[in-house]
Amino acid sequence: MMNNMGHGLRGKRILFVGPVFHDYHLIIINKLKEMGAEVSFFPERSYKMGFKLINNLLPQQLGTYQKIHYRKANLSSNYDYLFVIRGFMMPAEFVNKFKELNPLAKLIMYQWDSEIANPFSHLLELFDFTYSFDFEDCKTFPGLKYLPLFYSDDVTNYAKNKTNAEFDFFFMGFFFPERYKALLRFRDFATANNYKLKGFLYMPLTSYIKEILKGAKIDRTVVSLKPMRRNDYLAFLGNTKVMVDVSNPNQTGLAMRVIESLATNTKVLTNNFRLMEDSKIYDQTSIAFFDDNAPIVDSSFLKVDQEDLRNRVLSIKHWLELIFMKG
Repeated sequence: MMNNMGHGLRGKRILFVGPVFHDYHLIIINKLKEMGAEVSFFPERSYKMGFKLINNLLPQQLGTYQKIHYRKANLSSNYDYLFVIRGFMMPAEFVNKFKELNPLAKLIMYQWDSEIANPFSHLLELFDFTYSFDFEDCKTFPGLKYLPLFYSDDVTNYAKNKTNAEFDFFFMGFFFPERYKALLRFRDFATANNYKLKGFLYMPLTSYIKEILKGAKIDRTVVSLKPMRRNDYLAFLGNTKVMVDVSNPNQTGLAMRVIESLATNTKVLTNNFRLMEDSKIYDQTSIAFFDDNAPIVDSSFLKVDQEDLRNRVLSIKHWLELIFMKG
């Protein structure tokens, strides 16, 4: 059935609403087009200065601001699908307007944020199919189906033998205080045990200014005000034995870097014990857990294995097939 999914999307018109994040929206759009679909993209929010000002200075006005934003979407009556990824502060009126114009269309929502981080539960009954990467949300909301994230085609170019990998550990992600403190502790652990670590946290300038004004001291050797280029990120990942993942405390799902690590044959060290709930991905030879408050890693975990870990995780094509196969 899934082998014919590309033909199933041929000529279908999709309105895709999602975040502009590390080019993942472009990767998804290009794959859908490759599968035969016609795709119109509408960003879940504005990425101009106006949004940043409202978000930082007048957050109480953000709901109204987002309603105005969604009214700018070019809704027409010739869509076969509404495909939403996250949909930051999406108002129900937007979904209902789409349904009114496209009564035969299928509505699909995928959440790669949690309900805590991005409230979406008010929209669940308006969609035909709903998915999430978050273990807890899938247990909380009936009808919300668990589906982990994907790896894109370019990731496999960096899958290689790790015998001569330059780094033992690669610790990266978006800055938040708990993750930053965990990175500093892990750096001390790596130094004490002669492990080579590449540490990198991305911190937007506005967040950096906020922390500095609070009196915080930020170590700029591991914190950057510019995101790492994707090619550089994948190159580090491909040249590392173990990716260190400190999960966001507001979500229980597996981060994209976990999926992409396994797709490059990179082992994963994580503090997210919920990963064991995904029996298709979890295996103790390639995934280990640690306490980010007191990091300890068994040296045997860094032993290089020859197993191809890509079959544990979903390619973007397989991921889209699973999402659209019912629609």
